[in-house]
Amino acid sequence: MNYTRKRALLACDFCRHRKRKCDGGRPRCSTCEESNADCIYKELPADRVEPSSPGAVVERLTRIEALLEEQSQRLDDLTRGTQDTTPGLWSPLATRSALHPLDVSHSPQIAAASPASVSNRSQENLLDTRQSEQAQFLIPHGHSTSANSLLAWPRVKALIGDYPEDYFFTIEQSLPLPTCLDIPNDTTDHLPLPALNPSVLESLAQNYFSLVHPNFPLFTYQEFGAWHANLYKRGPENTPETAICLCVYALGCLVSPGDDRVDAEVQAKKDQLALQFFQPALRIILRHTVWGFRPSMEVCQSLILASSYFAHLGRPLHSWKMADYASQKFISLHDRLKRAGINTDHNDNYMRLFWSCFMIECDRAAELDVPRSGIEPQADKMPLPRTLNVTENNDVLYFVAETAIRRLLNRIHSSLYSREHADINALAEDPAMLNNISLHKLLTLSSELNRQLEEWYHSIPGKIRPPIGTEPVANDRGKVLRIRYYAARHIIHRPFVLYVALQQPSAPTGHITGSPPPLLPLPRVVREKCQVCIGSCQTYLYNVVEMLDKRSPYLWTFSQSCMACLLVLLLSKSSPQLASFTPDLMPLTALVLPRLRRWATPGSSFEAEVKILESLTRGTPTA
Repeated sequence: MNYTRKRALLACDFCRHRKRKCDGGRPRCSTCEESNADCIYKELPADRVEPSSPGAVVERLTRIEALLEEQSQRLDDLTRGTQDTTPGLWSPLATRSALHPLDVSHSPQIAAASPASVSNRSQENLLDTRQSEQAQFLIPHGHSTSANSLLAWPRVKALIGDYPEDYFFTIEQSLPLPTCLDIPNDTTDHLPLPALNPSVLESLAQNYFSLVHPNFPLFTYQEFGAWHANLYKRGPENTPETAICLCVYALGCLVSPGDDRVDAEVQAKKDQLALQFFQPALRIILRHTVWGFRPSMEVCQSLILASSYFAHLGRPLHSWKMADYASQKFISLHDRLKRAGINTDHNDNYMRLFWSCFMIECDRAAELDVPRSGIEPQADKMPLPRTLNVTENNDVLYFVAETAIRRLLNRIHSSLYSREHADINALAEDPAMLNNISLHKLLTLSSELNRQLEEWYHSIPGKIRPPIGTEPVANDRGKVLRIRYYAARHIIHRPFVLYVALQQPSAPTGHITGSPPPLLPLPRVVREKCQVCIGSCQTYLYNVVEMLDKRSPYLWTFSQSCMACLLVLLLSKSSPQLASFTPDLMPLTALVLPRLRRWATPGSSFEAEVKILESLTRGTPTA
């Protein structure tokens, strides 16, 4: 049975709003025919539309949305094993041979197989049948993608020491908040603010909209202006709008321009002023979160801003907690509006709020095994934001592009790093399972995921698409997209480095006695995949270090990813089969360490990361 699906270049309104597949039939597509619905297509000019015009941008956003759905469907088909059994476009053998002319003669697992057995394996489900029920590809609990999971690998333990499985979670959980934020005193209704004039507040708001707002464009500058004017006219009130304004000022303090690398006192003063705005904001937010019985958009928005504040401070658990509250409130709000029959598909701020909750929760679930709010499974039902406000430039485009790769990263976590379904992860507990790994599974899934990554990259509008490599990028949003690209490229190909690294004793080379066991021959395709992973780790580090110099919502995430990349490079450097094309770790570690030391306050996970990487440079275990 051929499972190839036809998709219209532009779906009709009914299919697009309901996340259905549209075959483009005229006068009505098959879905509208079955549903007896009006089939209306958004007409576009026949000639090429100017790339900067609103119509062209909306069309591009629509195509990105369709791309997300198509990519998920293709991966779902692949994992279910429903593709055509003849060597077609999506069969495992065809996918493999189309992307790489494999040299399988040196692989004991592939070369020893008869043509009949290879054919039979190509028709088997590529994952456990239970994964076929997980068509949404949610980030699984206990996945092994995080930096902490790499610390559990026997080879890594032998090289840098033994660390508990929840090492960084425990550190962050034990890290106290500033006293003024720890269960804020709520005995008075007085909300003191720093004595600042309107021009200073306006400057802080400008900082926010220039440097913070593009990451999570929750509302327009005009909407904020009304709240800001009301606050200055009437003074602070116990309302979510007041909390939003105070969070905006606090975030504007944290990111105020200046050469903070030279003078740490400058950043300390900014942080202290930000705290004076954030303390009363948090009191209002928590009061409405705990004792507010009817959720609202403004409460959710203020919680996301509080999450962003903690993220800029490198506090991942506190950031997650605020976002978790926001997600729960949003789900409650969404259910209430749905029961009331209110259509929110065209409320752009509503969509922006949902995808902000989604992004933050997924980032934290990828790094720390935190509880889930239930927001992630809703992603397949929510449209992407598409309203273009002239004051926001390309913010929505960047936001949608980052949302798309976050969803692809979720599929990577689910397909390659789920403990239930990915054989490569069992090696951390039992290296003897090396011979049981299905290279066919790894090759096929990694090739499909990498194809989807490249498709995502080329779907980004040309005017905001960052160049591949290390060429300078004009703004932080472009830098983040490129960093996400190399993060995904690295983890798609990481299983092959782990596969090779496990083919040797777990003790460091200098401590091995007697003759080492013979190494398995390395198939050419596996070597190529390892080279892609190693190159992606190196390029990731070159791209990310600049972002570690300043406060951003990615500060902790990027620090963890840096350590993960360096640990993967450590594994490959310690492998005789990979060492020759692995770069020297010393210069790369020297790039990262000074940046992490800046944030390494006593008892923080930044401090723990510094100690681990310092031991890596010394070659001595620290735990």
